[in-house]
Amino acid sequence: MKRSQPCVLIYNPISGHGHLDSWNALFVGLLLERGYRIIVLTPDRKALESRLAQRKLVDHPMLHILDWNTPRKLHRLQRLWHWWLSYGKSYADQYPESRVTPQMPARTRIKKRVFQIIVPPLFRLSRLVHILFPQESGDPAECHYLEPVDMAYHINAALKKTPWRPDCLLNMYLDMYKTGVEGWRQFALRCRLPWGGVRFAPADPPPQEGYYSLPSLRGVCFLDEAVCQAYSTSLPDKYFQYIPDITNEELSEHPCYLAEEIMCRAAGRKIVFLGGSMVRKKNIARWSELITLADSRRWFFVQVGEVYGHTFSPADIAALERLVAHPPENLFLHTHYLPDEKEFNAIIRIADILFAVYRDFRNSSNMLSKAAYFEKPILVSDGYLMGDRVRRYGIGVVVDQDDVQGMLSAIERLAESLVSPECFAAYRGEFNEEALTSALEKFVMRAFR
Repeated sequence: MKRSQPCVLIYNPISGHGHLDSWNALFVGLLLERGYRIIVLTPDRKALESRLAQRKLVDHPMLHILDWNTPRKLHRLQRLWHWWLSYGKSYADQYPESRVTPQMPARTRIKKRVFQIIVPPLFRLSRLVHILFPQESGDPAECHYLEPVDMAYHINAALKKTPWRPDCLLNMYLDMYKTGVEGWRQFALRCRLPWGGVRFAPADPPPQEGYYSLPSLRGVCFLDEAVCQAYSTSLPDKYFQYIPDITNEELSEHPCYLAEEIMCRAAGRKIVFLGGSMVRKKNIARWSELITLADSRRWFFVQVGEVYGHTFSPADIAALERLVAHPPENLFLHTHYLPDEKEFNAIIRIADILFAVYRDFRNSSNMLSKAAYFEKPILVSDGYLMGDRVRRYGIGVVVDQDDVQGMLSAIERLAESLVSPECFAAYRGEFNEEALTSALEKFVMRAFR
């Protein structure tokens, strides 16, 4: 007798950043289309529903979206306090995201100028109060990471209102959780479901994250085949599944005014695009140098994505400050998150070259899939997974992450010698929805058998 497919609770802990909402909807949609019953818990229900509506799945009878709520008043205050420590520090230390830029609407500029005056002294006062509270032990670098027990609180509160009992739990983003053993032990005491998750940037094995000590953790999905093999050897009692790093390539039927503005300003020059969350890995210092070095009569640069200045190196901060204070004529700068991925895709479609020369970045990026689906050559760093894949499929050029002259030479070569469509097609042949669905099904059936 064929075994019935389990009911999967998909837990998306973060919305409104990067491509997490897009991946959440992708996983939900693919498993629904394979006949699974899916329960979803996500902070932004509308973000999920709008994406599922594009696949005509928002009213699917095997889908139940739970309300994201916090069951305890103390817990709400705790989350507000952690948010304030992060938000206040960005203004007190003058991170780039706290600055006023010419592209901002007038209301936003006024609001930020007011916050620049009132937030720093309030933050300094709150830090004095913070000293009076006992601090949780753990890695100081994880002070603003998610608490594992919060996931249990959300799940237990939400499951009281679901018509189905899930057989297993899949967490869509393990990277932003605190790793201490005690925090994960507290989670396991409150949540008895067998569970697994997706980790985008795994640590070197053997791993130290506390969740690997839990019997209830059955396995983890990675985007690197070699890492899966290494973890399987290190932790033979867990199941590790490779999943292809695919992307949403949908475009709107309506004009994208941001893309039209870029085209107008580029005025026929070659467009080089850097997009996504602007964090340390994006190598802003070298990107800025490339803009300065390139001939402004031939090249137009586009940077789109929310800035997380607290992750930047001093050189990155200085470079971004120069770009914001004195933006070059051949640069389009949009420092905010684009909630509609169709707009992001529309900008990629008009670009000539994608810039992904990331700093010390060992992991996968869905910009490779963006490049393949929109057939745009991509420039990436040497010595890491992205460089290996670009070489294997021939979809771009690999350069040293600090060689700005090499970057300029590379975009010149890409402008003169187009990548073969067969190279892009070969990449799409292995990084697609069918391959991802097969990998997900394999993970669910093996990890939770």
